[in-house]
Amino acid sequence: MCGIAGRFHARRLPPAPEWCSRADALLAHRGPDGCGQYRDAHCELVHRRLALIDLSPTGHQPMSNEDASIHVVFNGEIYNHRALRAELQGRGHVFRGTSDTEVLVHLYEELGERMAPRLRGIFAFAIYDRPRRRLLLARDRFGVKPLFYTVHDGQWVFASEIKAIAALPSFQPRLDRQACYDFLGLGYVPEPATGFANVQALAKGSTLVIDPEGHRGAEFHSVRASPDGSRTLADAVEAASVALLDAVACQSVADVPVAGLLSGGIDSSLVVAARERATGGPTTTFNVRFPDRSHDETARARAVATQYGTRHVTVDLSDGALQTEAILDLLRHFDQPFADTSLIPTYWISRAVRDQGIICTLSGDGGDEGFGGYPLFWRANALLRLTRLPAWATRAAMAVGDGLARWTRDWGRQASKAAWLARASRSEAAVLIAGLSNYLTESQKEELVCADAREGLRPVYRHYNGDHPSPVSSLEALSRQLTESQFALSLPSQMLRKVDMMSMRASIEVRVPLLDEDIVTLGLTLPHRLKTDGRRGKRVLRALASRWLPAAVARHGKRGFSIPLDVMAPRGFHTALEDLLLGPDARTRGWIATALPRQWLGGFRRAQQGHHAGTMSREGLYRRLVSLLALELW
Repeated sequence: MCGIAGRFHARRLPPAPEWCSRADALLAHRGPDGCGQYRDAHCELVHRRLALIDLSPTGHQPMSNEDASIHVVFNGEIYNHRALRAELQGRGHVFRGTSDTEVLVHLYEELGERMAPRLRGIFAFAIYDRPRRRLLLARDRFGVKPLFYTVHDGQWVFASEIKAIAALPSFQPRLDRQACYDFLGLGYVPEPATGFANVQALAKGSTLVIDPEGHRGAEFHSVRASPDGSRTLADAVEAASVALLDAVACQSVADVPVAGLLSGGIDSSLVVAARERATGGPTTTFNVRFPDRSHDETARARAVATQYGTRHVTVDLSDGALQTEAILDLLRHFDQPFADTSLIPTYWISRAVRDQGIICTLSGDGGDEGFGGYPLFWRANALLRLTRLPAWATRAAMAVGDGLARWTRDWGRQASKAAWLARASRSEAAVLIAGLSNYLTESQKEELVCADAREGLRPVYRHYNGDHPSPVSSLEALSRQLTESQFALSLPSQMLRKVDMMSMRASIEVRVPLLDEDIVTLGLTLPHRLKTDGRRGKRVLRALASRWLPAAVARHGKRGFSIPLDVMAPRGFHTALEDLLLGPDARTRGWIATALPRQWLGGFRRAQQGHHAGTMSREGLYRRLVSLLALELW
């Protein structure tokens, strides 16, 4: 894993003498093991290296072919590079080293812009074809590796992080009001938007070619759920076992030690188990211990580590990790608004891994999307039943839920929301999916954002096929839409963005075996009945866990990686929230109406004393406040 950046103009690159060194410095955390640059009249390339494969100078980037007509900068890992290398050598290509990067150079010589579908792995790269004055950008199928770009003064500028683009002299980022409005409900900016109107994310599974004739984009992969009704649980479990062992074996290959992030949940535990079964080699594993027992899974992580004989390290969040300025600093690092509080433990466990001298890990991310691991999958069963009730019954359920919300911790709020979603989804499935995926409804966003500031902005439903409204037709159809929306929106824009930004800030690589192409393909064939029984998700992975893992781990329910910020944050954080959001210098003044933030801040303070009843969940409350904070800091 590395950091890349570059500029390209098919006719002549405008001067920017300081940009190369500034971009290099801004991306240094992504690659502390080396740096490299290339420049000619049309192209400038910047690379920061985190050395995992071929640690010798032959792995140095930018890398070229024999006659220096093709140059590449690459971030990621190509897991089938050995097979591709053998094929290319059979065609007469000569290799100087053993890195996977060198495969890209020669594969481009063979296939040009059609090369991306041949790659199995996680990648973002740029290839400069000097004779043709052509630049090729490409990004992996699921968006594991980031790549952003802009067009400025006729040149195309790209980078692994937006800060390197913004370092270009005379470049002025422009606010994307629609992206910020979407962010308030989602807690992240949905790709390809970034929060800046003049910066985009290269879409996952796509390429972009720029040459003297212009530019053209192409999609080489799209996620489409195709449930196979003939599948049985037994055959799906067997297929998952084979695919996971193969993926972990491929992703355990490196010229440095490969560790495991072991949260104590099913997904990361299965990856650790597969690593032992596939390689038999010693593994170091890590987990984070939370002082709030309702969020801590240390006992389960240790049970898996004991069963598989790993060298296990439990990381305690230090007092400094939750100091106000430390939290604010992590939020500022994202280059765009981002509100998932699990970024905090993600960064600190990455730091702990690096402090142990390890720079490469396997994680359990990506299993929930394909195998139905999120609560929205099993809630869909009950919601579909509610849609069949007469209108008067759903109205009554909403009234009862609203009445109980003030006196119950979750039940009243959830009942009211479920009834509202069921009623709304009779005409539009997108409304139901958006309601399950957003922390704020459209009416709540209207109450939060001043009327002038939201004029002309569209509701978030369009991201869930809302441009083509259709009612919920069946549970299977709804499940298919839920799956595809997870891969389209939250996976690349939230989960993978968080892991990339926080792990690379600590200068480590995180690999994701559950997003191996074959594993995802299997997940996309699962009918809804093999995803959930209506009470819990991931039936296939749970069944595999019952074979491979301690019973207490296999039976345990879904637990995310977020932290109980309401009780763990210091009192100074509450004060900083109030000063930043409601103070006279707040940058969001004139955009955000202050009545709701004041109400939320009061609830956040009361939560420190254990009072959580009300019309929103405990996590929903601090997620709302962190969303406003992230927007203010950005």
